Amino acid sequence: MYQEEIYRLSPNEWEWFAQDALFHLGFTIRVGPSEGADDGLDMIVEQEDVKYLVSCKHNHKSRKNVGVRDESDIRDRVEQHECNGFIAFYSVGATTALKKKFIALDNAGINIIEIYLDNILDIIPSMMGFVLQKYFERPQEMHHHLVQGSGYKPLKCMKDGCDKDIISKERIPYSLAGFGIDDEDSIHFIYGCKSCLADYCTHPYWAEIGQIRYIEQMLTWRSIVDEVTSQNKPAPDFYKHWALLQEAILQIQVPQGWGRWI
Repeated sequence: MYQEEIYRLSPNEWEWFAQDALFHLGFTIRVGPSEGADDGLDMIVEQEDVKYLVSCKHNHKSRKNVGVRDESDIRDRVEQHECNGFIAFYSVGATTALKKKFIALDNAGINIIEIYLDNILDIIPSMMGFVLQKYFERPQEMHHHLVQGSGYKPLKCMKDGCDKDIISKERIPYSLAGFGIDDEDSIHFIYGCKSCLADYCTHPYWAEIGQIRYIEQMLTWRSIVDEVTSQNKPAPDFYKHWALLQEAILQIQVPQGWGRWI
């Protein structure tokens, strides 16, 4: 999970990561991070003719939300650096009092953008791999992009009696998806543990879950599914199971640019 990886970053690394993330979101970097005293300035970025002063807060040890005392004199800092907007880029959240302050500033004409941990976890999977490699481990060694128990949906092996989640970090290397043909020559889409499906994958095409985590490989696999269904009669539940697999794979998708499956 990226949350734990984020908290391993130093405050300085956090500022550089913020620069890369904001550039990815379409901002032009006018003044980037620097070492030493910053005079209330972490960064200045611009988008659609609005210049934003960026405040990067990284409470990686306490993990406490940023409060009003942590963000004093926002208006003065914005004006001092000739900006007309403010971006809060936090590795945690903000207290209710600080959020109220942001609303008041926004009503007073200062453009406010709030980017908190939850937003950042959504942004990271869409960033290019060569950028993420500067800050994080390889995705194969990390957990899901979604936290189990908070929107995460397991994908259970389809064999009766097996309850294993085949997209869990531990089970990915031992799981696959493929096709099986029944007595009526209808083709079924199946997925599960390799050991459980040995007698069920009767069609020559199959893919490892660890393989189709890669976007490029998943696109190829979609073409294979189209080819198989054009040559065989899909069973009534074929597209249901195909849709469930695609939905599950999105939770463990390797970001574009991380490399290729070998």
